[in-house]
Amino acid sequence: NEGVLSTDMGREIVDLARLARENTVLGQIIREHSPEQALQLILDSDRHADFRTRLDAFLAKHGHRALKEFEFSSVRWEENPAPIIGMVRNYLLADSDLGGAEAGARDHRQVRLEEVRCELEKLPLERFGQPRWRLLQRLTREARYYIKLRENSRFYHIMGFYAVRLKILKIEKSLLEQQILKCKDDIFYLGWNEIRDLQDGRLGWLDVEDTIRSRRMEHIRLSKMVPPRTIGIDLDEAEAPFTGHSLSGQGASPGRYEGIARVIMDPATDNEIEPGEILIAPYTDPAWTPLFLTASAAVIEVGSYLSHAGTIAREYGMPCVVDVTDCTSRITTGSRILVDGTTGSVQLLDDDQLEDTGEKIEEPA
Repeated sequence: NEGVLSTDMGREIVDLARLARENTVLGQIIREHSPEQALQLILDSDRHADFRTRLDAFLAKHGHRALKEFEFSSVRWEENPAPIIGMVRNYLLADSDLGGAEAGARDHRQVRLEEVRCELEKLPLERFGQPRWRLLQRLTREARYYIKLRENSRFYHIMGFYAVRLKILKIEKSLLEQQILKCKDDIFYLGWNEIRDLQDGRLGWLDVEDTIRSRRMEHIRLSKMVPPRTIGIDLDEAEAPFTGHSLSGQGASPGRYEGIARVIMDPATDNEIEPGEILIAPYTDPAWTPLFLTASAAVIEVGSYLSHAGTIAREYGMPCVVDVTDCTSRITTGSRILVDGTTGSVQLLDDDQLEDTGEKIEEPA
């Protein structure tokens, strides 16, 4: 589905990786240093102007994105591009053709469409004007349009959030310079009326110090809590999501893949995933998209068929199961699992019964 901005972001990071791979010195810098160190070395050198130009173009388009990007306190890529260097590093460590999975997915979809068309031709009256095929084509176009609209709307929403964040940071800088606030990011624990009172002199640091501290502690406490699966809906507790060596969820992208699991809780601190591994994550948003090009399947704790994980997995043609309760605690990095995105099941397999390499299992047509 052309025009999905999250997918475009992945393609552009792959382009950065190709550029780094062609430049031996640049590639070595990115491979052998942390993302923060590599970024500084690239910025300080005149030898990597082409890469910097391409990176600047990427940030001009996607720089307002971030992990946990609906939070005003989240640092954006334009402010710190180090996470982008980390994603480029993942692709440099891959031996496979960068971005080849997406082309394979497009070819696979085309083959499937042709198979459907051939089967429809066997039905009564289909040879006269192909009414079923034309209806299916229209429904497919409509589905692609609205799925793309849903995914892209977030791109522009976050752009608006970033505009607000920039204004908040400008106010924060002024309050820090006047020593009305003492620490960076304190402003995100104040309400707008409290900020206005600080600006107008009706409040000072001593008036808000305890408030900021208690709100920071409350934020940390709440962030460690597991949110309820549903709000206002009672689920049948008899339906256990974990039985023996099997986890169940919702199939978000069809296909079956067997391989090694890689649990990633936060790409800001852990974004290394080897080619062919299976991404296990609590959730995903557009900032996770580049990991999908390295992974070969995904299992996500929270989400639905229309969630970001499902949409991107279908774009790249990789199996994906979402709404898998406790998958990040039930599955450990290094475990071998079988992901079935068609049935929405995940099998935990015994190492001594399996081969050492991941394998995509083709389904019958």
